[in-house]
Amino acid sequence: MTEYSFLIAIAGVLFIGAMSPGPSFLVVAQSALAKSRAHGIATALGTGLGVALFAVLASFGVTTLLEKVPSAFIAFKLLGGAYLLYLAYRIWGGATQALDIQGSDASAKKGSVFKSFLLGLVTQTSNPKTALVIAGIFAAFVPAEPPANTTLLVAIIAFVIDFSWYAIVAISLSTNRTRNVYQRAKKSFDRTAAIFLGVVGLKLLVT
Repeated sequence: MTEYSFLIAIAGVLFIGAMSPGPSFLVVAQSALAKSRAHGIATALGTGLGVALFAVLASFGVTTLLEKVPSAFIAFKLLGGAYLLYLAYRIWGGATQALDIQGSDASAKKGSVFKSFLLGLVTQTSNPKTALVIAGIFAAFVPAEPPANTTLLVAIIAFVIDFSWYAIVAISLSTNRTRNVYQRAKKSFDRTAAIFLGVVGLKLLVT
């Protein structure tokens, strides 16, 4: 089992990365607050799957291409930046809409849970920073001759850590008390989130 000890270091880095505030946190929080717990957890499921997907791609050296091929990295950044700007526009536009806090059944009518899942997945996979972090983790911690099933294990660890953290966020923010607080500050919260996502998107486009 000692041959798999490097997974402990990988898990630690992934946990710290998951807890770092960023676009994924904002979309999970917004889904849980503005819609329902189910929507928030679905978004968390999407972000977790996105990290796992990057782990699989990193194991095959695909994400390393982003570092080695400037044109591929630029294309990825442009697509990711454009998506984050679009997402910021949507959140800003919905900032003035009243929040229905009568319960999850009423909230669930505001778009499908599957759309919330796609929101998390696309947000996570549109972030080149995540791809480079995962590529760096493989370069730093995975042995030159990794033991069997390393790719699968890293992907599972990445998914479990990311999903678990954001599921906790979604559950914590989907209580009636929290949503009542959000209701009173909805316009400010949504527009602050939109500005943050817009700044990140613009940074990806211009740097």
